[in-house]
Amino acid sequence: MKITIKTYNILIVRITALFILLLLLGNTLHAQKKNSKYPDGVEIKKGMFFTTLSFSMSARDAENEQQLLNYYIDQKRSNLQVRLDPGYIIKKNLGVGVGFMYGYSKNYNTQKGTDGSIIDNKTYARNFNIRPFVKNFLPIGKSNKFYIIIPTELQFGYGTEIKESVSNGQLTRTYNTKYSYGIEMRPGLLAFIVENFGFEVNVGAFGLSSSVEKITTTGQPDTKVVSNDLDLKISLLQLSLGFCVYF
Repeated sequence: MKITIKTYNILIVRITALFILLLLLGNTLHAQKKNSKYPDGVEIKKGMFFTTLSFSMSARDAENEQQLLNYYIDQKRSNLQVRLDPGYIIKKNLGVGVGFMYGYSKNYNTQKGTDGSIIDNKTYARNFNIRPFVKNFLPIGKSNKFYIIIPTELQFGYGTEIKESVSNGQLTRTYNTKYSYGIEMRPGLLAFIVENFGFEVNVGAFGLSSSVEKITTTGQPDTKVVSNDLDLKISLLQLSLGFCVYF
């Protein structure tokens, strides 16, 4: 799938239209339930289902651009990340579920070296993740509009990357596979804007992860990298926003 600036703008328009449609649907449901105990919020109770969808995408086209270390004659870059978190409330203010993530990225560019050489690079990467989780809900006030949420999840991931580089007629191909697993807490805030429909904001925090990476490059010995990471700080760089439905 090729994402150009034009395609990216079309996707944004369609996503905005979908968002407006969901808002209208939520307002309709809200109007039909004016007599409920929590007309502006949702009481998180046993037997409910929920799902959260979050995504990010970007696209970039550039020509004759001087960056810090490289001069790009041409560059086309795009990426997409989608996450779906369906779940079930097993008791008041406590839910369980399984998250699914998929992402891919493309980067095609032509660089001009300091010696005048021309280098063509093509990179394609994709990743899959399965993340079983337990989710705690801490209500803020009595309206059930706002909740502090604390999802704790196990992480199992698999990713691949292929990079081809052509310089002076010589092709160098690098193939990378990565297996990862870990555990992470992602505290955040849930806000219901209309009944049964709301938004979640999460940040990455308190994570323990391990990964095994295998790299094969043309004309070079295979490389294996084993990494173990412990993160005990909140990272605003891992801020994510998603919309959710509870029913």
